[in-house]
Amino acid sequence: MPASPRISRRLLLVALGALVLVAVVAAAVLSLRPDGGPAAGATGSASPAASSGADGGADGEDGPGTEPSNGGGTDAEPEPGADEGAAPEPRETLDPAPFGAVATPEPGVTVTVPSVEEVTGEANVPGEVGGPALRFTVELTNGTGEVLDLRTVVVNAYYGPDRTPATPLLKPGGRAFESEVGADDAARGVFVFSVPPESQDRVELEIDPGVGAAIVVFTGA
Repeated sequence: MPASPRISRRLLLVALGALVLVAVVAAAVLSLRPDGGPAAGATGSASPAASSGADGGADGEDGPGTEPSNGGGTDAEPEPGADEGAAPEPRETLDPAPFGAVATPEPGVTVTVPSVEEVTGEANVPGEVGGPALRFTVELTNGTGEVLDLRTVVVNAYYGPDRTPATPLLKPGGRAFESEVGADDAARGVFVFSVPPESQDRVELEIDPGVGAAIVVFTGA
């Protein structure tokens, strides 16, 4: 007996409903999957070599099995014997000697102060103040057998119990050493310093011949 049209229609509706349900379930499953996620079968971890490189880049450290970088050499160890930044060695200062004595700052070199004169200092450049002053004649004798460079010679004066620095003046009669002195020869320089009259009985003249030589100090009135 053939099925009635009502039963056939019902079966068709049930089949259509099942298809719709399957489609809804499939859509729901796909919607739960993260966007851009790896495809099935591609969820394994990266290879050890790739992981090492990524870790080194992320942490700023060299990965295992790689050569350490020195950042362009900024953290490189100093070369053996390098002395950059080392403090200069302390200079030797000879015991004070009276004016007229002979001092020997280095072998073959002698320094004397043959003349100390009271003068009236003259102001010639900004910062100078004229008035009572002392003029020192300094003689340096070169017995080393070689030409001696005098460009680094420095002369300073101090007065009073507190060793107050005296202001240098150019006049009257100031004259620096020449740039050099020949072998077995002597050179003279004349140096003027402003010194108050009440302190001229306690004066120190400090002469620094340059690197490699001791500092010489003369004292007196």
